[in-house]
Amino acid sequence: MARGASARRYAQAVFAIALEQGEPDRWLDDLALLSDAMVNEEFANFLDAPQLTLSQKTDMIKESLGDSIGPLALNLISLLASRNSARLLPSITESYQQMLDEHNGIERAEVVSAVALSDEQQGRIETMLKGIVGKDITSTSRIDPQILGGFVARVGDKVIDGSTRTRLDELRRELVQGA
Repeated sequence: MARGASARRYAQAVFAIALEQGEPDRWLDDLALLSDAMVNEEFANFLDAPQLTLSQKTDMIKESLGDSIGPLALNLISLLASRNSARLLPSITESYQQMLDEHNGIERAEVVSAVALSDEQQGRIETMLKGIVGKDITSTSRIDPQILGGFVARVGDKVIDGSTRTRLDELRRELVQGA
């Protein structure tokens, strides 16, 4: 089974449990904490080591994470560790976030600009994108000097390209075709 499909299935199961318990945000916090823990290469290697017993892994998890996550999240990481699949946690978290956003009617957007955007500019872009897609928008921004000016926004499968680089490329094509 592909790792992405496997992570999505775990995320679907976790999402169903979270909705049943009425704690989808708590689960997101727990999954984010678990994903952050997997950044520690030593910890990740320990959890995915096939030569270690489940009780050794579980003891390490409890010692490392303690009461910072809920008991069911602790069960999830123990289950993944027992299957030497703890490295799936970042993918599970990402899939879970997508499901939660869809459930809440939120669309994620990435806004790329040549320079850092002010909060006001970011807000105006989010408002414009909300009008285009018809859903609430949560955006992240990234800087790419290659676009020269303006911005490029990606929302789902839509791309809104208002970059200076694209406008200059279009102008160059028009000039070459006209010559």
